[in-house]
Amino acid sequence: MLRPTRLLPAALTLLVALSAAQAASYKIATVSPLSGSLTAIGSEVKRGAQLAFQDRAAELKAAGLDVSLVSFDDQASATRGGQIAQTILADKSILGVVGALNSSVTNVLGESFAASDLALISPSSTNDALTGHKWSNFSRVVAPDQAQSVAAAAYLADTLSAKSVFVVSDNTAYGNGLSKSLIGNLKARKVGVVAYVGASSPAQIAGVIKQIKISNPQVVYFGGTDDTGGQLMQGLRDAGVKAVIMGGDALDSPSFLQRAGKAAVGVIYTTVFGPVNTFSNSVDFSAAYRAAYKSEPSGVAIYAYDATNALISALKASGSAPSRAQISAAVRKVNLPACFSNDKKDCVTITGALAFSPNGERQRSRLLIMKYDEMYQPKMAKIQTVNAEDLK
Repeated sequence: MLRPTRLLPAALTLLVALSAAQAASYKIATVSPLSGSLTAIGSEVKRGAQLAFQDRAAELKAAGLDVSLVSFDDQASATRGGQIAQTILADKSILGVVGALNSSVTNVLGESFAASDLALISPSSTNDALTGHKWSNFSRVVAPDQAQSVAAAAYLADTLSAKSVFVVSDNTAYGNGLSKSLIGNLKARKVGVVAYVGASSPAQIAGVIKQIKISNPQVVYFGGTDDTGGQLMQGLRDAGVKAVIMGGDALDSPSFLQRAGKAAVGVIYTTVFGPVNTFSNSVDFSAAYRAAYKSEPSGVAIYAYDATNALISALKASGSAPSRAQISAAVRKVNLPACFSNDKKDCVTITGALAFSPNGERQRSRLLIMKYDEMYQPKMAKIQTVNAEDLK
């Protein structure tokens, strides 16, 4: 019979083992608007991440990693994003974050996470300055605003032969970055900028519509999110403005079509997303999305899916007891190949080959110029590949 004193070391050993097992539980998080005016598109970030996590949960378990997925609602607010950042930082089990949707929120998260080297991969934030900070923990799977503005200016000058453009921003970091970058590219191409105005409230939008009607520009360019954009475009058409309307990738969403209604017909936009069916490996994803959420996915969901896969691949490459710094370093080494619907072995990407430059830009990004037709369907006008080394 064993003495009680001999049971103590065995008990301690068991407690240590149990503690180690508990410590080996990790989390990845999503941050996006899950309430408020951008709920529809913000939910796409969460949903895309959930599908990626479900697809690869077994892989993580086989690698000895007990990982769960948690989601935070930033309400499209940078202030709220700062509060969430502190909550995430305090939870040492969170090893990586997919988000945010809005560039302003992503900026707050990136700055907050930098000191702790917590990996942040955005599926949709395009503001140029985000990679200019040279945060070693920040990466994105979409092309930056600069790529959109270069493509938009070229289309306006070369295809539409535009001579006058009235530029409107919704006063967000995303809208300001996109519109200011466009203005620079328009001036380089000798295209006249009639005015540059910010508008986000109903009163400001009404004032801008009056200015546009008086100035009668050939093109109205809108840089901003779909909630303000839908109001502006409805107001312009209701006021009888016939100008061509163009915008950025925030107009590439079902919620924009709902808000703009008939005013969406003829709207041109650049997008880093594009129709889901233009991605050769999207069939199974779309079917899984419809089964899970009873609706059609957007491009944001697909990019969130790939951003999450990049994070999961980094987790797997970092061993059974990864640190935040190890995950961030592993993200920059991710090199996921492009794959096709008839070649699904080891296929985890939908948006094409995925790797990152030293400052966190995607090495090769696809960008489209689209136009909504009379059936509210987006039709592709142009496709363009952007290389990270070509961005200045």
